[in-house]
Amino acid sequence: MKSSFRSATLNLSDSMPRHCGWAICRTVAPILLLSVFLLLPLTAEAGVPRVAISIPTDQSFAVGLKAAEQCEVPGKLMVLPPLSFDFAGSENLAGLFDKQSLQSAPEGLEVWLHVVVEDGSLASKESEQEITERVDAFVKSLPLSATPVRGVVVEIKEPLRAPDLFAFALVHLALAIKGNNAGLQLAFVFPPGFVGSHGDLVKRLATYSDLLGTTTAEGWRQDAAWIAEQALNKPVILKLDARASATTAPFLTAMLAASGLSVEMVWAEPADAEAAAALCGSSSFLSRSITRNMFATDSAASPFNVAVDGVRNNEHRWFVGGSSDVVIVARVNASSESPKTVRLQGVKSGLFEIKWYDPATGAELPAGEVTKTDKGFAQTCACTSEYALISIHRQSEADQTLYNTVEVKSGVELSVEEIIARWQQNREVQKQKLNNYMASTFLSLHFETTTLEPGFDFSMQLKQFFSRDGPTELAQKEFYINGVKFGKNHEFPLPQIEPEKVMTPPLELKLNERYDYKLLGTEQVNGTMCFVVGVEPKVQDEALYSGKIWIDGTTFREVKQYLSQRGINSNVLVTVETQNYELVLDDKGKQYNLLRSISAQQVLNAAGRDFVLQRTMQFSDYVINTPNFSAALAAEHNSDDPMFRDTDQGLRSLRKKSGERVLVESSAKRIESLVAGLMYGGTFNFPIPFLGTSTVNFDFHHTGAQLSTFFAGPILISDLSKQFRPKFRLALDLALSALPGENRIYGNNTELKQGEVWIWEQTTGVRASWQATTHLSVTASNYFTFDNFLRSSEADKEYELPRNGFSVLPGLEIKYNLNGYVFGAQATRGERIGWRPFGCASLTQLPAGCGSSSPNPPPENALLVQRPQNAFTLYNADLRKDYFIRKFTKGGWDLSYWGGDQLDRFSRYFPSFISSPRLHGIPPGTDSFDAIAMANVHYGFNVMDLVKVDGMYAYARARNLDESLRFRKFDGLEVNFNTPGPLGTLLQGTVSYALDGNTPRYNSRWAVYILVFKPLH
Repeated sequence: MKSSFRSATLNLSDSMPRHCGWAICRTVAPILLLSVFLLLPLTAEAGVPRVAISIPTDQSFAVGLKAAEQCEVPGKLMVLPPLSFDFAGSENLAGLFDKQSLQSAPEGLEVWLHVVVEDGSLASKESEQEITERVDAFVKSLPLSATPVRGVVVEIKEPLRAPDLFAFALVHLALAIKGNNAGLQLAFVFPPGFVGSHGDLVKRLATYSDLLGTTTAEGWRQDAAWIAEQALNKPVILKLDARASATTAPFLTAMLAASGLSVEMVWAEPADAEAAAALCGSSSFLSRSITRNMFATDSAASPFNVAVDGVRNNEHRWFVGGSSDVVIVARVNASSESPKTVRLQGVKSGLFEIKWYDPATGAELPAGEVTKTDKGFAQTCACTSEYALISIHRQSEADQTLYNTVEVKSGVELSVEEIIARWQQNREVQKQKLNNYMASTFLSLHFETTTLEPGFDFSMQLKQFFSRDGPTELAQKEFYINGVKFGKNHEFPLPQIEPEKVMTPPLELKLNERYDYKLLGTEQVNGTMCFVVGVEPKVQDEALYSGKIWIDGTTFREVKQYLSQRGINSNVLVTVETQNYELVLDDKGKQYNLLRSISAQQVLNAAGRDFVLQRTMQFSDYVINTPNFSAALAAEHNSDDPMFRDTDQGLRSLRKKSGERVLVESSAKRIESLVAGLMYGGTFNFPIPFLGTSTVNFDFHHTGAQLSTFFAGPILISDLSKQFRPKFRLALDLALSALPGENRIYGNNTELKQGEVWIWEQTTGVRASWQATTHLSVTASNYFTFDNFLRSSEADKEYELPRNGFSVLPGLEIKYNLNGYVFGAQATRGERIGWRPFGCASLTQLPAGCGSSSPNPPPENALLVQRPQNAFTLYNADLRKDYFIRKFTKGGWDLSYWGGDQLDRFSRYFPSFISSPRLHGIPPGTDSFDAIAMANVHYGFNVMDLVKVDGMYAYARARNLDESLRFRKFDGLEVNFNTPGPLGTLLQGTVSYALDGNTPRYNSRWAVYILVFKPLH
């Protein structure tokens, strides 16, 4: 046996069976020894925690860096002196850091900044914007981009006087730090007891940080365990109190207590340079002896035992693995005045090298000779230190370790809070790098098909100017109506069709969180695997979004958003929007996540009715971080192009005044235009002209109500509507006319002039709309009409007229739109008050009856007195879809059915140019029907930016029960066109031609409708 004063070697062969062959013994021996340690419970935390040492207060910054260079701790980490930051105050950090010394820090040294934050004078009067600006200014002054700086530790002080504001400020501080340098490690360190009393805040901060910390005090282990279980299993920093940072003994106690837990770093703040040097030496030796591939384990199943008078075996710490098979740090509690003997026993013999050290200084301790016992070996050492470190190394030909396997904790799945936090960090990084950009934006607005024509299309070529330090502005470069370019770049009232500004977008950091989030799963978008996050508003009293957001699972950039917004007090009732993002390169090859396209569907209120608007935006030609940004924006300000600015209230016009751009604080609330035109139908031999004004007031008498009025001499049509509560809207309608409508009846396509009647109808009513969901609205209405009947000059006096009087028409309407499909259904029940029979008592010739004097008259039964219909029912349903192909090409189709019950000549459908239903291609004002089933297809295109042409083919089957029980075919062709006119007018027209129908009744198969619009204000 071989022994020495400082080491001992035991031969394992003495304990092996003599009949074991050399090869078998060589294989079995390490396996047997390994199996002993495989039974030991191990944790995933390796070695001892890293050590972070603050520069002592009695050292200068440069001297502290020099001392750190001499410290031989692997991966040494130095914390700079603390900076106090008051969220409600202002700090001037100029000259605080010696940046030259910082840049000259020794290689391999990690420098962390130390920021101390507290409530201070923070109060509820501070706004989010004020706090954000203070935090941004503070973070901007920090040397976060210095090469040695690897992390920031934010130490929180109590008490908390304004916890909500304080939480908001802390989260924004985290985002600002990460935004300036995404590679930095960020830690929040809490005072004793904070974790237990402010758990919600700790959880929230966990999503924005890399580490969380607590301070040594009674219960710090419970804090560390709580963080592991409740705060995303974040690694823990253990901040030592003044006593533990003063000398090596309490420092070692804390280091050993933290080993094997989730503590990744022990942070000491020594009072002076001498204490710092002592801690550096101790941590240096400890980290060399207990390497990162060693793991803390339980002593109960160990083949070794340590005995010290007055100390239990479980007070020592065991580490296994690595180049040392076993390292035992024994608690001795000895001193030079009171030495103690430590006895090491091994229950198995073997070939081991054993060394003893004082871990406080790294000095070797004198150990006695190894003696062989019945069960193994024993060795003693007389110690005068607080601890003794015993290194036991197994010697073999292969120099294999006793322990080479460890069970590591499984990974933690990301929570929705952490996904959102990482998205915010990703966005903050881009925010810090993205100074400005210019982009070309093409905006298209496709309004729903109306009775007059297949919808209006407005398009604008815009140039977008984005600056991080200023508002976003838009310049309107070109303007199109229905694909026709206007020579004069008219300003379009964009603010009136923009949805209400959402001041709290989803995922944005806000003081009062307004959304609930839910992780819906994962989904692939354009080859990118994304987290899908569901978004729902917590409150219903403001403009907020709901929907889904797709976040890149690797980079945490937003890839796509599908959001809906409703319940707002404006003429935009609902907005459903899909935003698509993609990575765009600048001229230096850097990537930025920017919008590529937006497709939206909005429901607008106009004249008390809901109309569908499809809005698309295409972004291209990005110029990012250009030095010419200011010059280009100034040049645009000097141009005559209409401009808009994005404000907290939404888009606002930038009008040119005395050579300067002036922001129009309030958007235009009143829009007026002149409307003129003429109609020529198959019934008349002459065109019918008209002239009037159209006025829309979006804020009538500052009540938020919308007043729409059309006045054309003898015609007045008006609607007053207002939003009440998030989902409800009320409207009042009024329609007065001094012009009569001509009601005709036919027999075999021959007009029965004996019964020709003029009708003057005045209408008023109320509509109540409920936006049940994003896509569905339900409207209940009740109208009152007064009808005045008069025989025409050619009518027979024997034809008895209905009684002049009132009718009540309650109705219900539903409208559903999704992905460009629009479905509507409506039912109305008419109740006539004091209705009486009408018609001829007989068909004999005058004076007994009102029959024809012709020898071969047509069927005249329609003239006879009918059973009076005091009530009748009207109902219809419509489904349509438009397709937009390239910028100015559009096609679509429409299917509808119109029917009723108990209808007579005065309640039937009379299709015309300006009333529903409209039989496209058929001359208006001639036919009346009890039921109509119709379909049409249309396709439009642009001709050299001068004329937009839209062709349509319409097919219908319709019947009039007074004439026939069968449905007849009606079909025709129609061409709609529009082109710019003189003096800033828009000329729009319709020409139709009837292919089949009651053609003998028409004076012409052709019909023409011309409209001229002239904006006045």
